[in-house]
Amino acid sequence: MKMSRFRISSGVVLDSVELTVGDLERSTAYYTNALGLDLIERNGGRARFGVSGRTLLVLHELPGARPAPESSPGLSHVAPQLPRRSDLGRFARHFLGTHSEARLIDHEVSESCYVVDPDGHTVELTAARPRAEWRWADGLPVLVAHPMELSALTADPEAEAPFEGLAPATELGHVQLKVTDAELEDSEPFYCDVLGFEVGARMGRKFLGVGPGEQRSMIVVTNRFSTADSEPAPEDSAQLLAVNLTLPGTRDLEELAGRLRSADHPAELAEGVLTVQDLSGNTLRFAVASQPGSTTAKTSSDPSQ
Repeated sequence: MKMSRFRISSGVVLDSVELTVGDLERSTAYYTNALGLDLIERNGGRARFGVSGRTLLVLHELPGARPAPESSPGLSHVAPQLPRRSDLGRFARHFLGTHSEARLIDHEVSESCYVVDPDGHTVELTAARPRAEWRWADGLPVLVAHPMELSALTADPEAEAPFEGLAPATELGHVQLKVTDAELEDSEPFYCDVLGFEVGARMGRKFLGVGPGEQRSMIVVTNRFSTADSEPAPEDSAQLLAVNLTLPGTRDLEELAGRLRSADHPAELAEGVLTVQDLSGNTLRFAVASQPGSTTAKTSSDPSQ
């Protein structure tokens, strides 16, 4: 039976991403010194990182955890978006001054510096190009992945300023998740028909970006790494725990919960948090912003949840 049209609130916000890591001290040094995030709070084996008091990443220590298999569903990468191209250039120059491994990629809609943390989690530091410069085909932006030289990002004089951490206006631009369905024949209906996102980007049947309203690539799913017989990441590996999103109000949360019930898709609404997994096992948590203007959802303090 074809489901009625449903659109998630255009005010939904990509709040934070939760990951497990093998050594929280090591990760804290990496995310603060190498990436320039602020350590907002540490409580035992859990730490929050972000900018300007806004949490972007939550890391949970799982001592001795090893990187998850590349073929397992889970995190492909998380993408903090910097406000200006010069901010990205300043970061890339800083990072490559002490680390040799980074990929600079021109996507035409954006420019990016991809790095991999000590646990194998990929982080894409990115800066968007003005929409007026994008190329379009069939109503969607044309996406490419061309290698770049550092000089292309640092030509702007402002990129020569000392790096003192990520720019205060940095936010999460998107998160890319690995899914296991060929042709995305299950993922697209789930994210669009059930959750109510809209398609904002597509590359064949291997890559799909979805989001609300104008921000239409908040969540990206790809099957480039995984297949239908891919095994979930072992419990003792460093992996994705959840993607946290916030909705403007309680009514929006209840409408989404009702939509999931109508679709007979398992979900749990408890203590103001709606938890659901996509068809590849990636966990999404939806909550209501804790206060006006806040993008801080509740996050789990237990990696097993």
